[in-house]
Amino acid sequence: MSDTYVNSATNTYTEARARYVMGKVYEDLIGLMTADLITKDYADKTRRELLYLLDKKVLKSFQLQFKDAYGREKGGIHYEVRADSTIAVDDQTGGIDFWGLDGITVNLFIKKDPYSPNLAEVNRQLIAWGWGSGSALTGSATYAKSYSNGGFGVQQSIIGKW
Repeated sequence: MSDTYVNSATNTYTEARARYVMGKVYEDLIGLMTADLITKDYADKTRRELLYLLDKKVLKSFQLQFKDAYGREKGGIHYEVRADSTIAVDDQTGGIDFWGLDGITVNLFIKKDPYSPNLAEVNRQLIAWGWGSGSALTGSATYAKSYSNGGFGVQQSIIGKW
C-alpha cells in the first residue's frame, strides 16, 4: 500500500480580479477623501501604484498609515494580499468612520515579496516614483472584512483604536 500526498498552490491573480478588488480598496480611499484626509489625486495615484505592484506579483500587504503632526502612529488599515483562494468572502465597502481623524496624515506602506522575480524592476520603479523607506505599524490588528473575486483578494484589518 502506498500513500500519495499532493500540496499545490494555485495563483488566482488576474488583472481583472485585481481591478475589481482594488476598486473596493479605492472606495476606502474615497472615504478618506470625503473626510478631507487625502486628495483625489492621492487616491488615484495610490490605486494606480498598487495595481502596478499587484501586476508585478510583488505585493504581499499594504497599509494606510495614520500619523499625527509629530509623526506618531495613530493606527491605520492593513490589507493582506492573497492569491491562493484562501479569501472567499467579498464584503461590502464602507462602514469605516474616518471623521475622528482630524490632523492626521495618511501614508502608504507596502510589504514586498522578497522572492518575486520582478523585485529589482519594481524597486527601480519605486525609486523613480520617489518612494522612500518606512516601517509597518506596531499596533495590534483586528479583522474587519475581506474583498475578493475568484479566489484573489485582500483581508482588511484595523490597526489601533481611532
